[in-house]
Parts: sequence; structure tokens; C-alpha cells
Amino acid sequence: MTVYGLYGFTHGWGRLLTVMSPQGAAAALAAIEAGDGVEVSAGQGRLTQYHEKRRGALARLVADHGIVVLSKAAWDARKAELGEAIW
Repeated sequence: MTVYGLYGFTHGWGRLLTVMSPQGAAAALAAIEAGDGVEVSAGQGRLTQYHEKRRGALARLVADHGIVVLSKAAWDARKAELGEAIW
């Protein structure tokens, strides 16, 4: 399964990673175990976000799960291409 990610920041400038997959949000959530130093924020009708609570935790998450991190422009293009499938 392919999972795409986009890095961002919380209101308090904490790092976060939003993910999407052609298989849908529930499949992406089920495939990615957050592990130590990461807090998960997920819900019906929205993409899952992983909040970094310990430095380096998101980098390990990306590496451990083969998440393809995209630029904002590439993320927007892929999101438009996948359409309703990501939800």
C-alpha cells in the first residue's frame, strides 16, 4: 500500500505529518503504527495526522512505513488525482 505524507506545523509550531492513501484514510490509519513519540489524530471524514512529541519520531515513522513525503504542490496534485478515494 502506498501512503503519501505532507509535513506541517500545529498552532504551537509542533511538527505534524498528514497522510493519505489511494486505499482510503481507514486503511492508512490501520497500516501505520505510531510508536513512541507520536500522537495520532484521526476521525471520520478527515485525513490522519501524526503529531511529533519527541524529536525525530516523525522521521522514524516515515522511514519505518515507507511513507512518500510530498511537497505541498505535489500533495495538492495527488490529492486532486485521488479524489474521493482518500476519504
